Amino acid sequence: MKLPPPKPPPSRTGSTAGPRPEPGPIRPTNSRIRAAGPPPLPTEQRAPMPSEDGYMSTHAKMSLADIALQLRDEQLEARIVHYRADLETNSELDAITAQVIRELTELQKAAQSQRNDGAAVPAGDRSQLEIELIQSLKEMLSRIFREGRLAVVFERKLAEVSKRFARLFFRSELHEKIAGTTGEIKTMRFPEQALYHMFARNEEHLMKELEALTYADPTLYDETVALFGNVVKELRDDFLSRTTPELNELVTLLHAVLREFLTKELPPVVGELGWEVVKEARLAEARTSAGYKISSAHFPHFRHAFERHFLQRLVPYVADQMLARIRNVHGKFRSETLKFVADPRIFSDVCEVICDSVYDSLYNDGFLDLPTDWRAKMNVEG
Repeated sequence: MKLPPPKPPPSRTGSTAGPRPEPGPIRPTNSRIRAAGPPPLPTEQRAPMPSEDGYMSTHAKMSLADIALQLRDEQLEARIVHYRADLETNSELDAITAQVIRELTELQKAAQSQRNDGAAVPAGDRSQLEIELIQSLKEMLSRIFREGRLAVVFERKLAEVSKRFARLFFRSELHEKIAGTTGEIKTMRFPEQALYHMFARNEEHLMKELEALTYADPTLYDETVALFGNVVKELRDDFLSRTTPELNELVTLLHAVLREFLTKELPPVVGELGWEVVKEARLAEARTSAGYKISSAHFPHFRHAFERHFLQRLVPYVADQMLARIRNVHGKFRSETLKFVADPRIFSDVCEVICDSVYDSLYNDGFLDLPTDWRAKMNVEG
């Protein structure tokens, strides 16, 4: 699968002069040509890296899965909080919000009336319910993850994964430090790369020098800044074009490995996955309502358990397969690329895209209910 390079993040502009090529001219007051790095790791953790010859220990891969889950948790919470903030500032949705609150209140009252005696689920009933939940989840997951056959929805989702992977790759390329390290500076591989980082590192100084010059016409300053911005943009584009063939190879490898994971590696173990999730999330102890086996109130426990065990299978398999295939073409990939393959943000993105589709399918099949803010967030993003 060949992907064109995504447009690099545009420089911020502050000039009010006439139209300029994208990105706009760099202004000393608010412009930045230095590319933002990839999103930070949870609590600034250092992700485990492959060895120089492209291997990772089992402990390193499980640690990578844990970091990917933490990253997913933090990003999910940030998105839901952002959605709630938008909802609160939109007066047109006040009536809808009030209706949702009324519905939730009614559901809570109904649930409370079902457990007014406060008794816990009897041990025998809980064990039977646990068995039924495991069997139901196994059957539904078996329809989603079919051996030898990729679901149509995952065909589309893998395309989304490829786009996210490409964006993360280019953001990582434009940053002068290697992601996940303690500040290791990249080795310059291309002249355009070196010049781009030189300009980015010295942007503030260069802007001050340009501003300190005397110009025969005030408009010349704006034209100079615009020209400088175009020069940097051209260097950036030329540098990224140098890395595009490597990206295309990586996307092809990732696409193939994920297909294998979803159609060969995961289907035989969906029963074990279901057992782990039901046990860890203590789903049999949760009271349900509205006909769902898993209530919206207990969905966060289900999600966290499901994604933990999903990532514990995804990360070791994908990391091993990607690194093995990169080793087979020794010398074709840069050492920075080898380290990028183990970036936890890659696995967090895959987890989000695939697991959100799983929850949507389980919701449509009546297995679980989704919280109102989760459904609204999904509708907005969709």
